[in-house]
Amino acid sequence: MEGYLIRKQEKKMFCPRCDKDEGIKCADAPKDHSWELYRCRYCDFVWRSTEKESIKNRELYDPIFKLNEEKIREMGEKPAIPPLKTK
Repeated sequence: MEGYLIRKQEKKMFCPRCDKDEGIKCADAPKDHSWELYRCRYCDFVWRSTEKESIKNRELYDPIFKLNEEKIREMGEKPAIPPLKTK
């Protein structure tokens, strides 16, 4: 994540998508710290501090997009990221 200030793991928070206490702050805006980036270590959901409340607040997050342990188990494996193409 070139250009982003990566932080060590900090205070955990609840993930809006899976409701697990596995959200961590993982980056800040590089120049003005105008936003923070969070990631859930359980379901890999990523959100910014500047998102609408309906995205970052687990109580307002649309239930149709919520994940529970059963749904996560049924998901396929994450595809690998292919290597960068060279010019």
